[in-house]
Amino acid sequence: MKRMRWLLVAVVAGLLALSGCSTPGGNIAATVNGAPITVTQLDTTVAAVARENAAVLTMSIRGAMARVIAAENGVEINGQGRIAALAANTQISGYAKFLDDPQARSFAEDAADLSLVLNKVGADAFLARAKQIPVQLNPRYGSWSVDQLTVATSGGQLSQPWVNPSAPA
Repeated sequence: MKRMRWLLVAVVAGLLALSGCSTPGGNIAATVNGAPITVTQLDTTVAAVARENAAVLTMSIRGAMARVIAAENGVEINGQGRIAALAANTQISGYAKFLDDPQARSFAEDAADLSLVLNKVGADAFLARAKQIPVQLNPRYGSWSVDQLTVATSGGQLSQPWVNPSAPA
């Protein structure tokens, strides 16, 4: 009986150790489909574009999602396509100025990629697929809203564990 308890304790300890390895560290702001968005990238972009963390991180996540969906659907993303996408969308056309700034370039590219892919695959197809892409958000930035595809800043705490939200039923 004693041997069985020790075996159970060893198994539980091993599982706890392994589960700790499956969550990103404190230097990761988020992961999208397993690809990290680092805190350094986020902080650099926030400073360059003078926007809040949540807005920049939301755009970074959406841009990463757009690139996943583009790859799956054979949508080519390149410099000319990005420039055209920024020019064609009046809501983001002002972001074109960030393409020349190495610190802010990723923000403009994320916005352009999102616009480009949305136009190619359609909003319904994009949203349906985007809700299936795994996103993990560092709790200090809030939580990821699968329904809204946005960072929800309420309740962000360092004491909360990393979670991978499940897609809505």
